[in-house]
Amino acid sequence: MNYVVKNMEAIRTNKRMTKTHVAKHCGKTITWYKDIAKGRRGVYLDDVLLIAEALEEEPMVLFNPKLSETLIVKKTA
Repeated sequence: MNYVVKNMEAIRTNKRMTKTHVAKHCGKTITWYKDIAKGRRGVYLDDVLLIAEALEEEPMVLFNPKLSETLIVKKTA
């Protein structure tokens, strides 16, 4: 799984948002989001922009390779 998807999932879980919430906000199905989260579907820039909006984050945050490590440490601490 690439770090963009890891960041999306880390932010989503830290904000206690469901996959369903994100998918509905994006106008997509839950299967669409689950497939992205599990790495079965590629994540494209258009998808990243939609998901960032659903997560109420700037899209560039999702491209930070160190973010998921920071969020995971905070979550387990």
